[in-house]
Amino acid sequence: MYFFRGGQIVKKGTYWESERNVKIVLEKDGVLPGGEKMIYFKLPECYLLIPVLLFGLFLSMVLPYGIGVLLFFFLCAVHKMLFSFVGECELFAGKVLSYFTTVYKPHKAFFSGSSKKRKIAKKSGEKEKNEGFDSKK
Repeated sequence: MYFFRGGQIVKKGTYWESERNVKIVLEKDGVLPGGEKMIYFKLPECYLLIPVLLFGLFLSMVLPYGIGVLLFFFLCAVHKMLFSFVGECELFAGKVLSYFTTVYKPHKAFFSGSSKKRKIAKKSGEKEKNEGFDSKK
């Protein structure tokens, strides 16, 4: 028998009153509170076993897919943030580097010695010769 009325003598256990959603736990044999209109349902000792097992089954089926979907959206957000950060860094570096002017002279050879030849030619009053460094005579 699983249904009991208020005022009835029952054994120890857990009882549920469905109208008020009240759980009553009796530690010893005793009388259920309320009048005869109140109906109680006796819960078995392991009344949470089945809901907990069903909840575990639900989590084991849903979480792998749920975590995969969440991970996908998280990686999309991180990807977007990183690429916008890289874009901003490129713009910043371009602005910083635009202040520095580069002196690029492709027609001038810096290590050929041509400037020394000109200095030597100007000092001696002669025209520039292509004989090398020892053009002093």
